[in-house]
Amino acid sequence: MRKQDGPVTQQDVAKRAGVSRAVVSYVLNNGPRNVSEETRQRVMQAIQELGYRPNEHAQRLKQGSDAARNAIGIVTGGQSYNVLNRPYYNLVLAGLFDGAHEHHQHIRFFSFFDALKDPVFFNKNIHPDEISSLVLILPQMMNTPEHEALLDAMIERIDNIVCLEDSIRGLPAVIFDRAAAAYMAVEHLIKLGHQRIAFLAIEDQRKQGYRQALLEANLPYDESLIRVLSAMEPSPSAYRLTLELLDSDRMPTAIFAAHDEAAIGVIAALHDRGLRVPDDIAVTSIDDIELARMIRPALTTVSVPKSKIGVFAIQFLLSQREIRSPQAASIVLPVELIVRESCGAKSVHP
Repeated sequence: MRKQDGPVTQQDVAKRAGVSRAVVSYVLNNGPRNVSEETRQRVMQAIQELGYRPNEHAQRLKQGSDAARNAIGIVTGGQSYNVLNRPYYNLVLAGLFDGAHEHHQHIRFFSFFDALKDPVFFNKNIHPDEISSLVLILPQMMNTPEHEALLDAMIERIDNIVCLEDSIRGLPAVIFDRAAAAYMAVEHLIKLGHQRIAFLAIEDQRKQGYRQALLEANLPYDESLIRVLSAMEPSPSAYRLTLELLDSDRMPTAIFAAHDEAAIGVIAALHDRGLRVPDDIAVTSIDDIELARMIRPALTTVSVPKSKIGVFAIQFLLSQREIRSPQAASIVLPVELIVRESCGAKSVHP
């Protein structure tokens, strides 16, 4: 944290770390001379304590523009596979960038949370002179003690933050109703006559919706029909877990997957075992990514307004910036069941 008034200079960092200004420069620029790890750590600690930021940013901000007011940062938990490689989050990100463009906002940076452990990067970007607002994607994955300390510093510096997917620390969020989505998918299978419905799960509100649909239909909740998906490899893990279910004593008549990527793995496993979808086993899921309508049989799924999540997040930040409500409510977006061939019902949607 910053401990002095006025801009912090490299000389201030050098004094705090007990090194020369040249050594601070070497650390910041990764050369041209090598610095021992012990010295580097002292310099980084001083940077963190003083809140040092590179001069180029301070000079730019002295120009007095509205750059910071119109700038938004995006920070995501997890690793690249959780966001960049997944169709669902690609559309959420597209909504964020589209919403920012529409409202004349600038996405100042996009970063994974672990990058903020570097105090230079943190001080350069997480600062009210750089951004007015922050979007946190997958904040539930920012859950280590080190993450907690960084979150404290982020919340202290930036007073306009919105979460996507989940709310943490009482921060407002833009989410879809996961429990309702799961309920819709499972209730639909029950109405088609299924009683042994397996669930390839994520440990979140989807489980509540699954249980609620079974409860209202007077069907038992059977833990042997539940398998938890890997966040790092959803389709391959769904493929393996489906084979486990097929080899169990109580083979399901239907499988509900937590999202479409998992459902694609399910359909592949059933095909490789010579089973037909939906004749032998029905399949439903949540998300409605583009592949859901392209695979065969086309996937019955609950549509989530993915792009709108990003657009609404930008709109929310702009409204909060003007209203400054101390207790902003989260936004819950509606979902819709899309019936296609994989469940066995007559398709009523393309």
